[in-house]
Amino acid sequence: MKTNLNNNTLTVTINGDLISTTAERLRTEINALFEAPPANPPAWQLLRLDLASAKMVDSVGLNFIVTILKAVQKQGAKMQIVYANQNVHRTFLFTRLDKHVELVDGLMNN
Repeated sequence: MKTNLNNNTLTVTINGDLISTTAERLRTEINALFEAPPANPPAWQLLRLDLASAKMVDSVGLNFIVTILKAVQKQGAKMQIVYANQNVHRTFLFTRLDKHVELVDGLMNN
């Protein structure tokens, strides 16, 4: 996981799939990130979760995203998810995640 703070946007880049075997480690890293500056207090208004390299997001990964979304909303910020794989995009649409976060096609914005 890599992070970058730029123009009130905190970008968190996750390399690879967001699945049960990676979610717990990422959850620990995200929790630590939210407890340390610059995330606490938030120096950003938008969290961009970059999943452009993910080919799969399973139910545990979706739960991870919802947990992050709740934390972001609690801080009064917004969340955006960057995807590049159409299967990942369909998963977000099927679960109606697109109603709560902005989905950005990473292939269209390169």
